[in-house]
Amino acid sequence: MALNNEQQIAVHRMVLAALGAAAALGLWLLSDHWDDTALAAPVFLALFIFVPVYFGVALALAGPVSVGRALAGALALTVPVTALVSLAGLRQVQATDLLDDPAMLGVAALLVLFSTPFLLVWLQDRPSVLRYASLFDAAWTMTVRYVAAWAFVAVFWLVVFLSDSLLKLVDIDAIGQVLGTDWARFGLSGAVLGLGLAVVDELRDTISPFVFLRLFRLLVPVVLAVVAVFLVAVPVRGLSDLFGDFSAAGPLMGAAIAAVTLISVALDRSDETAVRTRGLRGATRGLALLLPLLAALAVWALVLRVRDYGWTPDRILASLFAMFLLAYGLGYGAACLGRTGWMARVRRVNVAMALAAIAVLALWMTPVLDVYRLSSASQLARFQAGQSKLVQLPLWQMGHDWGRAGKAALARLETMTDRADHAELLARIQDVRNEVNPFQFEQAVQARSAPDRARALLEVMAVRPQGSRMSPGLLAAAPAYRLDQWLTGCRRRLPDGRAGCVLVQGAFSPSAPAGAQGIVLYLDGDGTARADHVVLRMPGEAAVRDVFDPVANSWPILPGEAVAQALDGEFQIRPSGSNALFIGGAVLGAAP
Repeated sequence: MALNNEQQIAVHRMVLAALGAAAALGLWLLSDHWDDTALAAPVFLALFIFVPVYFGVALALAGPVSVGRALAGALALTVPVTALVSLAGLRQVQATDLLDDPAMLGVAALLVLFSTPFLLVWLQDRPSVLRYASLFDAAWTMTVRYVAAWAFVAVFWLVVFLSDSLLKLVDIDAIGQVLGTDWARFGLSGAVLGLGLAVVDELRDTISPFVFLRLFRLLVPVVLAVVAVFLVAVPVRGLSDLFGDFSAAGPLMGAAIAAVTLISVALDRSDETAVRTRGLRGATRGLALLLPLLAALAVWALVLRVRDYGWTPDRILASLFAMFLLAYGLGYGAACLGRTGWMARVRRVNVAMALAAIAVLALWMTPVLDVYRLSSASQLARFQAGQSKLVQLPLWQMGHDWGRAGKAALARLETMTDRADHAELLARIQDVRNEVNPFQFEQAVQARSAPDRARALLEVMAVRPQGSRMSPGLLAAAPAYRLDQWLTGCRRRLPDGRAGCVLVQGAFSPSAPAGAQGIVLYLDGDGTARADHVVLRMPGEAAVRDVFDPVANSWPILPGEAVAQALDGEFQIRPSGSNALFIGGAVLGAAP
């Protein structure tokens, strides 16, 4: 018997809710058996990719096409993506280590994101698979469906939380009892997501992406103005200031991505639905013409970064993004040069770039773009050529993040016996293999070099009052990162050429004699002075804390002249609660 319309809607909702629950329970089951050695690592990796990709794509397709076609069609994308990720897993000694690489997971997600609209259009109308209007509708419809469905999940859990809190007021814990396990929460979240997707699809004529797209168009003039001001200011400020110690590539690429998105939104699916007002259309065209300059600056920022530090997987990925944005910019710029038809040409650029992105994202997971191998080779070559120092080598990443290629690079480094720093290199490689996280690795490296830093500080750091002598072992017992800060401050010079640091001894804390403690004043990078209270609690253990102003009840910011005043003896040590250092109008004491 044929189902009526209401029954069909109910069945569709139940099917999508079941699919969502199955996806969530599958992910929960896999995460719950993360350390299960009974399942081979390559099999676990394949399952961990297959489950979310398959169900995520199937849920996105179901609605625009029938559930049966969605389930079958999702395999057309899920199988190759799973195969590619499994192929990339061969780069790791343990295939599942690939799941700790956010860049690889991001690439797989982008591959699915770019490919799904093509798959949906292919299932709906194969001759239209490269038709921009169809791809535009498919991409934005899926986006709005998922955003609305996830918002529904968030509201659902808010209602559950409030309901549980209300019932607990009368000693009813039924909700907490039912949802007290992880699998129940996972399964219910998936079911609610599937239900939300089904309902949003039913209301596709009401919940349309075009409302949001119309609003986004209004941002085009704003972004155009910001980009124009930035590009005008760059030559005034100078490129050397723009590309300083920190890479400017991230903000530049973020602005370029925003520009590409807003241009595509403004041009919509066709000339008939694109921006019509002369001002918005001109702003869109202007933004498209400025995009090549913005993308070129992002590329140049990455070129400088790679020149100074070599390739890493993150820089390779960022460089690919930057090159794609430059290609977008050049394509948009060329499309806008003609007097007429420029919007249609921009849309053709979008289709071509989407296909190119799919191809490159797939290559990322093949041996052609083995970023671990490329990065390891780059770092080795720079180190051998003397272009980088031992401290700049990403040894931890080589040993733990860069798979087989990284471990092979460490083995190659061990054979460089002709280097003066070979002993320290071997020690650091051993630390990489022994320590369990990068923080402990850095601590081990710093602890080994602490005596050298302490000796260097003893040579340059003056002690006041005149005639005072530093307690043996005080500096050597301080944390290594503090020694680095003080040594850096000492290497900065006062206007008269003296080292920018000094230790003022005194009984600032009752926990130790005056000779076993003091306040270290040193120059900071911004021209101010910083002060730390250091106290030797027991042999080999010193505590260091920022100083506190008990009068102003705050942590003080000192002028750079405070270091010179301390060196010249222009200070007093007298009680202020406990003993404090009075210098230049500031009162410095041990923190409470």
